[in-house]
Amino acid sequence: MWNNYFLDIQKKYSMRVSKKEPLIIRLDGRNITKDKNIDLIGNNNSEFIMAMEKAARHFTNKYKCYAIYGSDEISFVCTEPQLVINDMSTEGCQNTNEIISLFSQQFFYYFNSFYKSRVVFWHAKCFSIPKEKTISYIKHRSRVIENVMVIYFLKRNKSDKKNTKLDDKIEMCKKIEGYGELEKIKKGTLYYNGEQIDVEAFLNGENVNITKEKVEEMFSDFE
Repeated sequence: MWNNYFLDIQKKYSMRVSKKEPLIIRLDGRNITKDKNIDLIGNNNSEFIMAMEKAARHFTNKYKCYAIYGSDEISFVCTEPQLVINDMSTEGCQNTNEIISLFSQQFFYYFNSFYKSRVVFWHAKCFSIPKEKTISYIKHRSRVIENVMVIYFLKRNKSDKKNTKLDDKIEMCKKIEGYGELEKIKKGTLYYNGEQIDVEAFLNGENVNITKEKVEEMFSDFE
């Protein structure tokens, strides 16, 4: 009786992801933007950014997926979710809690094998989205990353104005030395299948360093 009781509770609080629709796994670094010793902009060959690049390259190649990262977060957009699901369990587990647990452990050990300054812990979330919302999701995360990076840059230069619109904050950033480095990465860095691609070109539907057929497929359902 108790086995059935607790199994029912487990099922109730374990969401399932789709094997067909794109799978999102988003990780946020704990207390990263508050750490003054971590450089999120890329000056002086930032160890943190180098570790993020290696992780993005590794996992997008392993799971044939996209990753967009910036500030203290990285999102994996897995258009072939079965590759992740099958790797998480011999039984092809579709429960979010198990996928999050196993994927975040893989990411934790891989990232921290390159980032040696301190141990970085990661919060993780996992969910499925409709195929036609894939581009919308990447655009959304790009916009979030841009907002966080602009605020981060202003705070680092003691010029933060929280209630100012994003476009106005960007204009403020342009007047500060070092903005050139921020501009390169403020909208996030995008990887696909182990290779970096131009995030702005991709979001504009332009031909990038992936197959033309893949770009057309990704944008065919986008409104």
